[in-house]
Amino acid sequence: MPRYRNVTAVALPPFWTLVEAHGDELLAHARRVAGDQHAEDVVQDALLRALRAYPPAAARRPTCARGLYRVTTTAAIDAHRARRREVPVDEVPAVVTEDTYDECAFEALIAPLPDTAQAALRLRFVDDLDYEGIAGALGISIVAARQRVSTAVRTLRERLAA
Repeated sequence: MPRYRNVTAVALPPFWTLVEAHGDELLAHARRVAGDQHAEDVVQDALLRALRAYPPAAARRPTCARGLYRVTTTAAIDAHRARRREVPVDEVPAVVTEDTYDECAFEALIAPLPDTAQAALRLRFVDDLDYEGIAGALGISIVAARQRVSTAVRTLRERLAA
């Protein structure tokens, strides 16, 4: 008996018919590919993906079941990649500290640059604005904002390399 049964007596949409016909097979396939622990999540994700891309006339095609297997395999691979790999270690890692921002060092670094370049760099790296935000703040085009930031960074690199 299929695991995914019709709950009501109304006519089922074609996609649900596919789920009823192949649900148990897909779950078994997901167990082989993803393991027992993750199989149900993989099948659920695969069915949601398939439903989003499902054309109504597809249930009558014989290749539709193969497509469900392919989507299930892809969902299993994606789930595996998304899971964080844990590696056992002998020692507890040191506490991670956050980077601190030294305003004086940044200001000293950009001081030799023209005021327009300094303003662009502050907006980009201190205020963390994108180029559209920089352009709006400085009253220039997005292309000009990119160019100012790029030129200023290149100038700083050249000065530090010398």
